[in-house]
Amino acid sequence: MTAVRTGTTEQPPWRVAVTRDEGEAGALGEALRRRGFVPVACPVLSEAAPTNASVLVTAARGLGDYAWVICASVRAVEALSRALPGSWPAGVRTAAVGPATARALEAVGVTPAPVVAAVAGAEPLWEALSALDTWRGRRVLVLTTPGGRTALIEGLQAEGADVDAVEAYRMVPRPADDIRGDWTAAAPDALVLASAATATRLLDAVGEEAVKRLRAVVALGATTAEVLAARGVPCQRSTEASFDAAAEAVLRVCQGVRS
Repeated sequence: MTAVRTGTTEQPPWRVAVTRDEGEAGALGEALRRRGFVPVACPVLSEAAPTNASVLVTAARGLGDYAWVICASVRAVEALSRALPGSWPAGVRTAAVGPATARALEAVGVTPAPVVAAVAGAEPLWEALSALDTWRGRRVLVLTTPGGRTALIEGLQAEGADVDAVEAYRMVPRPADDIRGDWTAAAPDALVLASAATATRLLDAVGEEAVKRLRAVVALGATTAEVLAARGVPCQRSTEASFDAAAEAVLRVCQGVRS
């Protein structure tokens, strides 16, 4: 692993805590590696099956009956694909909250290409979608996770769409002792937080002071940044809600450090 250049000096690669449950080849870890960092695992939430998996299976079997399918995450696309009995039905329009989710939909063979907003997020996506169709009477499947934002669903319903909001998966908090143990073993220099729920759980487990001592804390999105600010933890906001943007934010802080 090459050193990271910081101004006129080079320093050993920063260890950046990855709090997502994403495994060795995860998207955030890969984005960090490409920029010379060492991703270290400290998962805070773990993925679990939806509360009622049969509802997702029923929706997947009837996927061709929907006019639109809207996904808020790569995990949602993967969960729906696992439940799908065959190939993706032709002609069902799709939309994605961000570019990574759009790429996941393209990878499973959706046609036409998914609609994705220029700025990641549920509200920008609804702004993009609201002008694309006459929503009254349209059957729309929106894949959700507990605690997710509801602005898009509310917008669709206000326009008269027939919305099925189906839980695709859950993110379950890991025990605080396990999080603390992984944090100690990771010994991070920096941290990326991708959700408000993750930020809250991590701070509850390791404490604000442990996070404040890091060289960089990067938040994806305003809600995550607001949680950190409320707990007195300074952070950088990534320019967009993507893992590449988050890794770039860490790099900018790193390059501003002087020995």
